[in-house]
Amino acid sequence: MKKIGIAVAIAILMIFAGNVMAEPIVLKYAQFEPPQSFAMKKIWAPWVAKMNKEGAGIFKIDVFAGGTLNRNPVNQLKIVRDGVADIAFILPSYTPGTFLDDSVVEAPFIAKTAMESALAIYRMWQKGMLRNYDQIIPLMVSSGQQYAVHSTFEVKRPQDLNGKKMRSTGKMQHFFSKAYGAAPVGMPVTKIAESMSRGLIQATTNEWNAVRTFKISDIARYHCMLPLGSQSFLLAMNKQSFNKLPKKAQDVFIRNQEYTTRLWAGEMDKSLDVYYENIKKDPKHHVYVPTAAEIKEWKKVLEPAVQAWMGDDPGKKYLL
Repeated sequence: MKKIGIAVAIAILMIFAGNVMAEPIVLKYAQFEPPQSFAMKKIWAPWVAKMNKEGAGIFKIDVFAGGTLNRNPVNQLKIVRDGVADIAFILPSYTPGTFLDDSVVEAPFIAKTAMESALAIYRMWQKGMLRNYDQIIPLMVSSGQQYAVHSTFEVKRPQDLNGKKMRSTGKMQHFFSKAYGAAPVGMPVTKIAESMSRGLIQATTNEWNAVRTFKISDIARYHCMLPLGSQSFLLAMNKQSFNKLPKKAQDVFIRNQEYTTRLWAGEMDKSLDVYYENIKKDPKHHVYVPTAAEIKEWKKVLEPAVQAWMGDDPGKKYLL
């Protein structure tokens, strides 16, 4: 009887241990964008659902949107490095001195769509051409829509920005502002609308998703449509968090890197078409498309800024 009792006890312990082992690993995903934002609804909610489905029983991603883990976009790399978050959405241009080569996508008049520049920078990363990516595990290396000038006054030509205060982020955009004769002012995207309403800046270069998500279009009613480069976007995982995952779980994230890159860029392009058309129909807004002659003028003004970004670094010239 004692032997039977021991056997039953062992069986119960094994079942209990099996249930404990079956609990999936919880991964905290930090997002500074609000839960109701376009990107959260159209990109990250489907992405999380797909990852959780493929990793069912192994891991589970919990989303902390709206800056729950840290509201400041500047700090997203830090919280993923420090392990506050396992995964975070990062803007490399907000981390000066870290991702040294990503600003190549800020070059104007090259790409026309988010997908073009996204696949370009993704392939560069695949080939090991981008520095300092060994600090994290990239789950996405992508790019956004082309920047346009959004302002509280009419802009048609570069000289219209002369003497104005212009929000600039990233080294190349900083050079651009100076080329226009504007004073570059650095700030996270979350502060643009407020700063415009207070008169601290009068213009900014942004892609349309940011203009909508962060209420910039509530203040900036003038839009000069130029392909003024883009911005890189990164979804990153903490290296220790990744290394603790079983190989089957790691494989889920690795095989979905290009999918995630294309998902972001594709949805950005689709949303641009819709939002841009709506803005054009809105009588409160004024959309200007420069003429061919004016585009030549913009290119002439910006070429020295691109050269200044490259400096004497042959690597940047090669990337461009």
